[in-house]
Amino acid sequence: MKSNGENKLSRKVTPEIIVKLEEIVGKDNVNTSNMDRILYSHDLAPLPKEAGVAFNNVPDVVVRPSTAEQVSKIASLAFKTGIAITPRGASTWGLGGSMPTSAGILLDMSAKMNKVYGVDKVNMCVKADAGCTWNQILEACDREGLLVGSTPSSFPSATLGGWISTGGIGIGGYKYGGARENILNLEVVLSDGTIINTGYDTVGNNMSGYNLNQLFSGAEGTLGIITTVTLRVYPKGELRFLGYDFDKLKDMAGPIQKIVNHPSVKPLHIAWSDYMHFENQRKAGLHAPDVCNLFLVTLQGDPAFMDIEEKFVDDVCAESGGRKVSADICKHEWEERSYEYRCRKAGVGSIPAEVIVEVQHWGEFVDECYKGYEVMKMEPGGIVGMISDRSTAMFMPYYFKDDEQILGMMSFAYNFYMGDRAMKYGGRSLGLGVFFASNLDVIRDAGSVELMRNIKTLMDPHDTINPGHLVCGKTRFGINLSKNLMGVMSKLMIGIKKLLPKDNIFESNLDRFHYDELEEKKEKSLIVEYGKGTQ
Repeated sequence: MKSNGENKLSRKVTPEIIVKLEEIVGKDNVNTSNMDRILYSHDLAPLPKEAGVAFNNVPDVVVRPSTAEQVSKIASLAFKTGIAITPRGASTWGLGGSMPTSAGILLDMSAKMNKVYGVDKVNMCVKADAGCTWNQILEACDREGLLVGSTPSSFPSATLGGWISTGGIGIGGYKYGGARENILNLEVVLSDGTIINTGYDTVGNNMSGYNLNQLFSGAEGTLGIITTVTLRVYPKGELRFLGYDFDKLKDMAGPIQKIVNHPSVKPLHIAWSDYMHFENQRKAGLHAPDVCNLFLVTLQGDPAFMDIEEKFVDDVCAESGGRKVSADICKHEWEERSYEYRCRKAGVGSIPAEVIVEVQHWGEFVDECYKGYEVMKMEPGGIVGMISDRSTAMFMPYYFKDDEQILGMMSFAYNFYMGDRAMKYGGRSLGLGVFFASNLDVIRDAGSVELMRNIKTLMDPHDTINPGHLVCGKTRFGINLSKNLMGVMSKLMIGIKKLLPKDNIFESNLDRFHYDELEEKKEKSLIVEYGKGTQ
């Protein structure tokens, strides 16, 4: 990414800059504490120690604005000086999306800008600060008998601005579309401090020029700072939770294909979890249902219509050997929908490889996930995922890694491997952030990549808004993490991981976390043993 006039700008946070920031937001909302700055240096994922060498990821100052006007003044100050601004929500992502790369100003958007302004039952919309959590607007809408169309699985803590910035796939997206399809309007502060509205609060954005809503959704905070969000909402009706137990995960392929090809059956959410997922929940001392591989279908709307949908889903699952499970199991799994990786309570780190493939290849890709664990010698966690739309399946096979081992970062080779395999089935890896910014050149054609980088240069000529993310991963030494460089590095990591001994994370941590005691206490069910034997 080009940066016009970069040499003329100091890019340093000086004592004078700190004073100006204090004048804008108040002294109590400007923090230069070493401890706090370190806490803001990474997101949800355990940060490899090497990241501190490659990136200047500790911000110089943490600022907590309260209004769009304050954000505008901060952006204007940064624009004049070249200081980097990294907007941050709750940082529930794991690809370095809110991790600074050039120190500078860390904008904590969730501390003060977290209000719900109102639910409009007449125009079917809700407006809130970008730092508001999805859970806040879900509760506000629920009180009015309304439903937010699509939410991240991390909705209890994820913020509106954060997930919209990733253009996320989430719960409810199968029926109502993903993050970007549900935006009516965004208030955004551009790099020079200009405040714009991308759409309209109460009517659609059709036939009004370029769709700016979609421009900022998926931009990962590189084009501007989202300050408020207006979303579509829908009549909630009732929810109905269905679940079906299958001997093999792959047996769900038939029902999935029949559901996505049905002209009128359209569940709110379609998801699955395999036998290893439940086995590892037990290993962590958590409650898990007595099932092998669980297929979950959530219906929403009028009971009469849901009766028709339920009968169809019952029939297609039974045809493929699915056994309907109790309502209690279904309700439990719905309540656990935000905690797919809670098995990390067992005392080791767990990381997902998030990829999408064409729905038509769903069954084949199940085999690829299991094969990937074997080829890459992983400590498997489980295979979970969802159907995001009629053509797209999202897989999130996760694995365990030891964050304290120096070779622990080699486990990320599985993410590269699964991304490569997904491309064989018409898919790709999801998300870019800092760590996978080089993938932009892999998953997009050259012309569209050049256009994206030109848009970034035009809208942020001094490269102050979330630099080093999405369109250009750049280290503190000025080295671009290009497609060629990262391609060599990913192949090297995959090669090294294949040569290393098979991961045995739980066994290596027995003494530290007393897994032996957990194993003695837990009673393995025969159905789980059968599930293992049939994969």
